[in-house]
Amino acid sequence: MTLSLRSDTVSPKFKVHITLTRIRALQGRGGCVAMDDREWLMDRRFAGMNLGLQRIELLLQKMDNPQMDFPSIHVAGTNGKGSLCAFLSSAAANSGLKVGLFTTPHLVVIEERVRIDGEVFDSRTFDEHLSAVRAAAVEVGKELGEEPTFYECTFAIAMLAFSHAGIDRAIIETGLGGEGDATCLVDADLCVITTIGLDHTEILGDTREQIARAKAGIHREGVPMVVYHPGDESVLETIAEVVGDDLYVHEGLEIDNYWEDWFIFAGYIATIFGWELPSNDINWPGRSPNWPPKELFNSEIRISAAHNADGLQAELMSIQEPTILLIGVTQKANLEEALADVTSEVWHMPTFRHIIVTEPTTGRNPAVDAKELADLIFSNRLDEPIIERNPTKALEIAEIMSRQATCSISVMGSVYLVGDLLKFAVERSDGDLWEHLRVH
Repeated sequence: MTLSLRSDTVSPKFKVHITLTRIRALQGRGGCVAMDDREWLMDRRFAGMNLGLQRIELLLQKMDNPQMDFPSIHVAGTNGKGSLCAFLSSAAANSGLKVGLFTTPHLVVIEERVRIDGEVFDSRTFDEHLSAVRAAAVEVGKELGEEPTFYECTFAIAMLAFSHAGIDRAIIETGLGGEGDATCLVDADLCVITTIGLDHTEILGDTREQIARAKAGIHREGVPMVVYHPGDESVLETIAEVVGDDLYVHEGLEIDNYWEDWFIFAGYIATIFGWELPSNDINWPGRSPNWPPKELFNSEIRISAAHNADGLQAELMSIQEPTILLIGVTQKANLEEALADVTSEVWHMPTFRHIIVTEPTTGRNPAVDAKELADLIFSNRLDEPIIERNPTKALEIAEIMSRQATCSISVMGSVYLVGDLLKFAVERSDGDLWEHLRVH
């Protein structure tokens, strides 16, 4: 099955975003048409999203199928899949394995998508593999009439990097869905699903059951699949219809803390392989509770990459102490619907002394206009929003206000906002970005 983001479903604002980005890229090259490998890869983002395995299958074939040189754990889900992957990478490394970790998206640098033993892949070797992938992708384009997508190319780079490094095992996070995702081509001996929530509904379906069916599409016949119990029997029944006798359900402990949940879930999976338990203090920017380190910011701060209704609801409800909330999101098809439950129940809580609304500067889609987002949030509040479109200036305002009010800062809304603030904070402190991006 092939799913495409048709041109008639793309918002005019997004089309302008693409056009301007292309123009700026050309201007940065002095109008030259010829692109180096990095420019070529970034340009692949403008090809849009196009699920299906034909392009990536041929691309990997042309590189002798590097994804088959090692076994993989393949992880899908709406929330928590990246965190679980990071824990599993830690458990594998603790057990003496050389482990590759592929995750998306990246926060600051594209190399983040490829880690070996928790370390971000070095740029020089990344570029070497990128050059090989580009050459193969051009050949794919000649044969099929279209080159692989940006995501497919980054996945291929990771597979080539893991193969050349001689890893013992890979931990692979899916992209948006399951069936039709490039990662379905890895040699998986275990598949995992974390949560099922309403996100990317324009692609995966507008019910939890439809999304569950799409994500369960990573199942391979005869390969066990472990599912974190979704708490919804109809969702679990849908997954069972796809997976059959290969399904195993992890009931969890109802801790109501995603980070602890994924730690325990990773420990359960680790026992399947006879691994040591993962470390609970891993560095996972925007996800782990021990991040960021205190030296990066001028106030006590909590930064979460929660970006969909389920994730936002959990994060917002977990805040018990007075806080300054800084939020910014990127465009998605069902934004207002996704925020409906959150806005009606949470935004008016007195816990949030002030709410600052901003706009992430990076990401696959452009940012939601800060005024539009503020209108959604403040329908249930009596105070006025603070709108600062520049995320670093918004952070500086939040730091000043937090000191004046003697309270902390909470940041959430988009993984790309996390990236903006991380880059700014590292540059401001003259720190080592690569060190802050290390997982374990």
